[in-house]
Amino acid sequence: MEKNQIIAIIVIVIVVAGAGVAFLMLSGPSRPLEDTFVYETIGNPQFMDPHADYENYGGFVFYNVYETLYSPPWGSDSTATEDLRPALAASDPVISADGKNYTIALRENVLFQDGTPFNASVVEWNFYRAAKLFYLDGPYWMIAEVLKGGQAVEDAAFSEDSATEFPLAFDAWVASGEAIEVIDEFTVKFILEEPFGYFMPVLTYTASAMMSPTFVLANADTGFTTWDSYGIDYLQDPISDPNYMCTHTCGTGPYMLTEWIPDSYIHLELNEDYWRGTTDAPALAGSIKHVYMRTNEDVTGRILNLRAGTADAVMVPRTNAMDVYDNVTDDSLYPDDIYVSHAGYGYGLTFMGFNLYQVNTTIGTWYDSPFANLNMRQCASYAFDYEAFLAAAVQGFGFRADSGPIPLGLLGYNTSAFTHIQYNITRAVEMWNLAVLDPTFLAAMASVLTKTGTAAPNTIQLSYNSGNTERQQACLLVKDGLEAVFAHEDANMTAFPSGVSVTIQALEWANYLASNRYRQNMLFFVGWGPDYPDPDNFIFPFGYSRGTNGYRIRYNNTAVDAWYFEAKTETNVTLRENIYGRILQAMADDFPYLWTYQQGELRAWRTWVHGPGMKWNPLPGVYSFYFYHMWKDYTAYDAGDAYSPYV
Repeated sequence: MEKNQIIAIIVIVIVVAGAGVAFLMLSGPSRPLEDTFVYETIGNPQFMDPHADYENYGGFVFYNVYETLYSPPWGSDSTATEDLRPALAASDPVISADGKNYTIALRENVLFQDGTPFNASVVEWNFYRAAKLFYLDGPYWMIAEVLKGGQAVEDAAFSEDSATEFPLAFDAWVASGEAIEVIDEFTVKFILEEPFGYFMPVLTYTASAMMSPTFVLANADTGFTTWDSYGIDYLQDPISDPNYMCTHTCGTGPYMLTEWIPDSYIHLELNEDYWRGTTDAPALAGSIKHVYMRTNEDVTGRILNLRAGTADAVMVPRTNAMDVYDNVTDDSLYPDDIYVSHAGYGYGLTFMGFNLYQVNTTIGTWYDSPFANLNMRQCASYAFDYEAFLAAAVQGFGFRADSGPIPLGLLGYNTSAFTHIQYNITRAVEMWNLAVLDPTFLAAMASVLTKTGTAAPNTIQLSYNSGNTERQQACLLVKDGLEAVFAHEDANMTAFPSGVSVTIQALEWANYLASNRYRQNMLFFVGWGPDYPDPDNFIFPFGYSRGTNGYRIRYNNTAVDAWYFEAKTETNVTLRENIYGRILQAMADDFPYLWTYQQGELRAWRTWVHGPGMKWNPLPGVYSFYFYHMWKDYTAYDAGDAYSPYV
């Protein structure tokens, strides 16, 4: 069969699976125009504001729309600090002898997409805007904790009286000028609290993205339209009180957001005035004029669309790897048409977090979480069949996260603390029988099983984000494991004469994130992709009590908190690694998370797509497509020419 023929039997399936994107369809499936790239995936970004959003889909968009002072090397798998390249910076920083001052010369003649000039005052303004927003589930912590005086701002944001304390702390910090100094129009200096060696990688993350102040202020709510208001209120919540930039963008990057219809598609359009068009852009850069990122929760539909050519690339979950990959030939099932990239591994981790505090029902009733009990967390951890999960959900495109929060490839990786955590139903039953001896645990379970205190459904409910078949599989294994414990002949079920069962529900991505943030789940599955390649970026979110996940589940180990700060500032590599060893042991003893796997690469695209913008990098967001360095070649594809993906 010729490459450009479409199998008639799948035409109807493709059209249905692509519902909501019929604007790209003609009379039956057709491949997109050569200047248009179509990518199908699941879910939506949580926000379009890079100072608030903290998940991978948003990062995927931001790396193409916004820019930072420095960038990971395009077309390379390197994550080394010395390989970072200047983006909006004009050159490498000048670092003081004590490692605390970074003086950065900026590019001149760079314009935002609304025509606003980029300069040092804009850099200062963006860092202060992100600080004023300080979304507690967002990324600004990594900046606050390194800049001089920034820790006091973070402390105020997390204080019980943040409404009073934060404005005072933020205003005093800005007025002091101790952290950021505008030297001249195109030179800015950052002053650090300590000589943090990972500051340069922090400057590459989207929390440091530059947006146009003019655009932000022109669209701000009344009362926040002045330069020193930053277009937002103090701690303005992007969920309950979203600012304009939560749904709009204005950066300096190669693409502009022209339309976003949640649950349907995102349309990016080439910025024809992009500054790199006349500087260091590679050949064929900017060939992709339009990008459609389509939401399609049906994995079968996505893969059929890829096979038919109506999508240029799709997200393939590891549960469905064998729909595109041949593990005998170690190649694509359809090598002439679809390229499967799988050579690299990433630093991303997938895990289950236990709610250690209270659960908030959708009707606003709070009850204690049963997983506040250590023995119950141990029970769930031993009841989970790790090997079955790896076989069914990962299929070789990843491996067990056997060092807890620190992935293979980073300083501090050490499996010794977690080797005892294996699938063992007998051990799980023993832990359950210890848990039921605790009256507080029994009361918490009673609350869970009755929910509102009326008729008891006798169920524990698990959730996952719809379309994520890996997390669905994980939920099924938790259900199987816990129900095996409850049904075991040696399990003490005296307090639960009607038994206990486990149910599973799917939630849309943004709703799933919100349910986790508002602690509506007793346990939840998510992934963590690093913002910068340093163990600090894993111990903060998992071990530190104010970290993204630590705060969410209310994990609070004062020794781990102290070691976290000690490791941040330790410059001796051996001593720093020893500190991380203590942290890993403490977290292994506490069981706050169930660690499933470290992610390997699995990406699939049509063999008419080329360019270094598809090159794998272990950092999420960077391993997503950088569209400006990509192009399509239908002529070579139709002629059957040999395929070279990155050239």
